[in-house]
Amino acid sequence: MTLAAPVRVLSIDGGGMRGYIPALVLAELERRLGVPLRSTVDLVVGTSTGAILAIGLAAGMSAEDLAGFYPKHGRTIFGGVERSVWERRIWGDGKNLWDSLDRSARNIGGPFGGNANFGGNARHRPDGLEQVLQAVLGDRRLSDLDMPLAVTTFDANVALPVVLTSSDAKLDPRFDLPLWQAARATSAAPTYFPPFEVDWAGQRRSFVDGGVWANNPAGVAIVESLALTSARGLTGTSVVMVSLGTGVAPPGVLFDADASWLGSARDLAGLATSVWAGEVLARRAVHGGSFHRLQIQDARVAGAMDDPSEARLDQLRKAAQALIVNQSDALDAAVVGLRSA
Repeated sequence: MTLAAPVRVLSIDGGGMRGYIPALVLAELERRLGVPLRSTVDLVVGTSTGAILAIGLAAGMSAEDLAGFYPKHGRTIFGGVERSVWERRIWGDGKNLWDSLDRSARNIGGPFGGNANFGGNARHRPDGLEQVLQAVLGDRRLSDLDMPLAVTTFDANVALPVVLTSSDAKLDPRFDLPLWQAARATSAAPTYFPPFEVDWAGQRRSFVDGGVWANNPAGVAIVESLALTSARGLTGTSVVMVSLGTGVAPPGVLFDADASWLGSARDLAGLATSVWAGEVLARRAVHGGSFHRLQIQDARVAGAMDDPSEARLDQLRKAAQALIVNQSDALDAAVVGLRSA
């Protein structure tokens, strides 16, 4: 009797522009596989920036295309213009003086709940993000996907976690959304972007970033994989998981010299409390040799999650390259796991 192949799961953390790190790791995995990455994955799960990558992969984008997402679209998403450090300190990073003043007011007001006259509690307007998501994902919907997908979000109206899935969307149109709206719902990070207001499952929702409860969605991925293992007559532990992080700073490298101390503390405290929970759950559920966590601790990771500057991208690129070099054996092991069929 031929044994059924294990369910191969890809899980990607949240982390704003730090998503450039797992995007580059995805491209390296695809290069080593020698075939499209999506052809070796049975389920993809993501949170926030990781969910944008997951949705892109499920929608048919190559890993190489996803690696180009951040350099191509980061500035449109977060706004501002490219300036040197000294120019930013003198003029700000807005397109003009008034835009710089508005961005400064939003940065100051965001962590404290904001002032309606200065952008509320969102540092960035959502226009750029929504424009990019619509252009990249088009009019496809969750129900159109042939790859099982799950992304996390949080309904601020009822204070409950929510998981948006392609399987639910196929079963009931009330759970369906255009892909760009699912991506917007999962990436509406508090203090960065305003909540995403939309009708879903028969109610008006106010979705905020899934990172508030599952920045590492590996635990969610385990739950979502149960239906797939059951369909193959397997146990819930018959899973191969590749879990991609967005990098963490070493202890002590907590603050970016160019960012506010409060903003940096909120960013890193939030990541620290939500990343480890997912990993602990996944490691308990998946046999040791079948769980592949690709994460890097690197001082270059420290810094603002909404900085799309060329200098910041270069830092993240170097951190990703360090992961690829230093964890080459782990990457090869993940490739072997993804090839299991």
